[in-house]
Amino acid sequence: MVEIPLDGEPSGPSGDDSLFGSLQRSYGSGHPGRRALAGPRNADEWVELSYDALMADILAVSANLSALGLEKGDVICLQLPNWTEGVIYTYAASRLGVVVCPITTIYRQRELSFVLERTNCKVLVVPSVYRGFDYAAMAAELADSIPALRHVICVGSTTTPGLLSSQDVLRPGGQPSVQPDAPSPDDLAVLAFTSGTTGEAKGVMHSHASMHAAIDDFVSHAGFGKGLTSLVMSPFGHMTGFTWGILMPLRGSGDVVLLETWDPRRAMELISRYSVTFTMGATPFLTDLLAVTSEHPGARFPDMFVCAGAPIPPSLIERAVQQHDSRVVSGWGMSEYFIGTSTTVTDDPVLASTTDGRPAGRAEVLVVDPAGSPVPVGAEGDVIIRGPGLFKGYYKRPDLDREAFTAQGFLKTGDRARLLDDRGHMRISGRTKDIIIRGGENIPVVEIENILLTHPAIREIALVPLPDDRLGEKACACIVQQPTAQGNITVQDMGQFLQSKGVAKQFWPEAVRLMSELPRTPSGKIQKFVLRQHVVSEPSEGQVAQAR
Repeated sequence: MVEIPLDGEPSGPSGDDSLFGSLQRSYGSGHPGRRALAGPRNADEWVELSYDALMADILAVSANLSALGLEKGDVICLQLPNWTEGVIYTYAASRLGVVVCPITTIYRQRELSFVLERTNCKVLVVPSVYRGFDYAAMAAELADSIPALRHVICVGSTTTPGLLSSQDVLRPGGQPSVQPDAPSPDDLAVLAFTSGTTGEAKGVMHSHASMHAAIDDFVSHAGFGKGLTSLVMSPFGHMTGFTWGILMPLRGSGDVVLLETWDPRRAMELISRYSVTFTMGATPFLTDLLAVTSEHPGARFPDMFVCAGAPIPPSLIERAVQQHDSRVVSGWGMSEYFIGTSTTVTDDPVLASTTDGRPAGRAEVLVVDPAGSPVPVGAEGDVIIRGPGLFKGYYKRPDLDREAFTAQGFLKTGDRARLLDDRGHMRISGRTKDIIIRGGENIPVVEIENILLTHPAIREIALVPLPDDRLGEKACACIVQQPTAQGNITVQDMGQFLQSKGVAKQFWPEAVRLMSELPRTPSGKIQKFVLRQHVVSEPSEGQVAQAR
């Protein structure tokens, strides 16, 4: 590994194309004093770091993580908000060849313990307290029951015993006990756990090469260019914020501004202060930001806004263009392939509201019939994808790999789409996978159903999506109660029950419909498409109670 003197250019060429090596080249491509990162260091401190200062912190943390026993191939789990430490620990781990596992802050004991145990995580980094929740206490409790977990590092002050302070890990120390070799491009770089339909979160494995291929293809295809100033609105623990908000701009010699929690007025302030040129988030972010900027004529808006995961109303795109001369890019992707299709900054804006784009870069995206043959233009089918940005499989789940891939190496995404033209533009029309996406967050339907089935008042249950203007979808619980149940079960009852089981609040159902029986096929399988139709078209029948 080429060492970087902190007062100048890299000492020599490097063939390192790891996440750290990518940042290393950005560091050496211009004046090291230029800004690289701005954001909260913890709940109380806002910092601005030059490339020089960022690299100094990365080298210090890298050496201290090595001293704690982290080695190439080990896993470090980062359950952090959009704080600067998340960026620093990511690149410090990459320098050592350590696998980074960013975890959403909504996870509680149940979800977090699963990830820690599955990965044999050696080091966990958490905030002390975030949004009123004591992560330090939760992590300390879990550490006692997970043998592989050697150290918990806490960002921010805490009185919880047995935890290391991130302030100490950030202090310059010695060199790593063993000088790290540059990771191979095919080495595992990132583990992203995503909720699916199998009853447990799946670990999506990405190599350094697949990460960079996805980034480079999207940048080239969409026409973003280099030197972006990115406002990170999506959480660090999601691949949207992690990849497109942080890794992409820093790979392209740009800089990153971190928004801790979604607040459109705070976002508007940061966009103006730092002259933000790029941001990416779900449609609700665009809706909220346009609403608040409309109250302030002349307010700055990002030059480019990428939306993925839900259709974009044409009115939003028209307002972004007319009021701010901003380009809205639509896209489709997933943890397994971050962006498979998208529009570009030079496309007619109408494409962003009528399509999910066309294949990005080297991504091969097909819409196929049940036999696996491409459908004609205008027809609907299943979406499959392959290319250099495709993930490397599910962590420790070869059984899922066998189910997920075709013989030709395409991933069966579980999404359905309509092919719109011979250029490959498509429109996502539905999902074959049994998931509900609430504001970009996948709700693990099977797991939540199984937990709620242990409720003494519930005999049968099925979760289906309930359309929501802002979040896209919410979970509606269709329930057959036990004959002995006292009174009708409510949304609040389910929330209290799931809270007692340590389930993240974002996964709780937000509506309930009581039924005498669930519709089933002759073989006994619940017909969820029938339930979806009833919930959407006949909400007045039965009980539908909205919450939060």
